[in-house]
Amino acid sequence: MGNTNNVERNVKKRNNNGSVVVHRVKEKPPGLTDEQKKLLRNVWHGLKEDIEKVGVITFMRLFETHPEVHDAFLPFRSLSMSDMEQSAILRSHALRVMAMVDKGISRLDNPEKFFIVMEELGTRHTNYNATEEYIDLMGEQFIHALKPHLTDQWSEAHEKAFSDLFHIMAYYMKRGMEKREDNVKRFS
Repeated sequence: MGNTNNVERNVKKRNNNGSVVVHRVKEKPPGLTDEQKKLLRNVWHGLKEDIEKVGVITFMRLFETHPEVHDAFLPFRSLSMSDMEQSAILRSHALRVMAMVDKGISRLDNPEKFFIVMEELGTRHTNYNATEEYIDLMGEQFIHALKPHLTDQWSEAHEKAFSDLFHIMAYYMKRGMEKREDNVKRFS
């Protein structure tokens, strides 16, 4: 369920010189219902004390299940998995990521601001050579890290709400990455 892949389709367009070019277009993710927003806010509010732990577990699991991602993080390259778990750099990064989730959840009723924040985050990630595939991996890892903290109340509705939230976050981050790449190409 934690899959954040976007549905893609090919669209043919004519460019400025009249040639037909095929573009891959990512479909917008589904919106969140009012019930999902309420559920996300309630869970997030109750989780605030464990947020650093959830963030660290998210990244540790990401690096365990996708070792190639570990090498993409320059500050973590030289660290073993056991050293990384205790790393202040990892904790700091995990807290920054959790702060972005917090911003997203706090802006659920103001989607334009939420989308802008996620696009800007995606743009910044191009500076770190992050790939769209890496962005898609985060939701599943976060859900896996979150479940043990909600064992008594976890349900399919929780899983769907967080999966949809990360799908939306990934979509707008990737839009920001694509905009940055388009700008770089335009001025190269």
